[in-house]
Amino acid sequence: MGRPAKRAKAEPSGGGELTRALNWLNSYSKVSKWMAQYDLNAMVEAGDGIVKISNFLPPFVAEGALQILERLPPSRWNDTAADEDYTHNNIAHRFWSVKGATGGGPALEALLRAFSLLVPDQFNAFSAARYETDHHIAPHDDRAYTPVQLDTGEVITCSRDLTCVYYLTKDWTADMGGAFVDLEADPEPGPSSNGTAGSGGGSSGSGGGGSMVQHPAQQRPGRVYVPEFNSAVFFRVPRYHSVTPLRTDRPRFSVFGWYLQPGQLYDLFTGEEEDIAQQIAYRQRSRAAAGAANGGALPAAGAAAAADGFEGEPRQEQQEEQEELDRAIEPQRCKLAQRLLARAAERQQQRASLR
Repeated sequence: MGRPAKRAKAEPSGGGELTRALNWLNSYSKVSKWMAQYDLNAMVEAGDGIVKISNFLPPFVAEGALQILERLPPSRWNDTAADEDYTHNNIAHRFWSVKGATGGGPALEALLRAFSLLVPDQFNAFSAARYETDHHIAPHDDRAYTPVQLDTGEVITCSRDLTCVYYLTKDWTADMGGAFVDLEADPEPGPSSNGTAGSGGGSSGSGGGGSMVQHPAQQRPGRVYVPEFNSAVFFRVPRYHSVTPLRTDRPRFSVFGWYLQPGQLYDLFTGEEEDIAQQIAYRQRSRAAAGAANGGALPAAGAAAAADGFEGEPRQEQQEEQEELDRAIEPQRCKLAQRLLARAAERQQQRASLR
């Protein structure tokens, strides 16, 4: 796959606006004061494990952040892709990414550094992303271990604890794809499937409402969050989600990353029968959500692929997948349901303790 295409037209100067944003991003006191308004862990717990914050950064900073990503030359972006491999904890995904300290330059490094001040008492790992046509991420729950080198030189193992996705693309619509799908939530009631976004500076809405956890074999689509400029979605790991395939020639820009906790907070995906069944079931929910986000059907560009399976999957493979689901999920139905119900009960207790 080639590098991102060069822009046909010259970038607008926007020098003053970008300079103002960089001055803010490089001011520890200003960034810290702004981030201090968010008690992120409390907001996530109150939202049943997920929260969306609109107007996450000051508007002029968001405008500058978009310019930082748009101005990165194609050579800076790395092809981030993998095929599905249950045995190595890999899920199918493809997009472009870049880290500030390893190719993004000082402007991107300043932008990513600002996110460290949101949860200053935790390690973190952040990158920028650029999605193009057909880029996507298959259903997964973000479980992973990350090695972190301390100032002493010691390397410790950390676990992803909290995920962040910050959107920097304007005027995005559901039929363009590239939507975040929370596969552990029911669809948003009403005609819109864009989560419960707040309005005004620093406002937020949870992804919750009713029972958040269902047996995955129900195959109901999850809650769809269409990218909204200068909004951020945070959720606790593990949580099953996906990113629907992009169906437009416009690139979709974002910042993503994780806040980390020392140690191994959970077991990684094992490839055992129960885990495989859960992966397959959530993939089917993701298919349904991709259609629901576009009024019940994928746009014309993706309709042919959807007819044969997610991401152009051949019909025979789709049939074999369904047979695998039928074989794998039935013996585990009781165990999996009990685990999910226990998790739901734990969340209810957590919410009750916050009241």
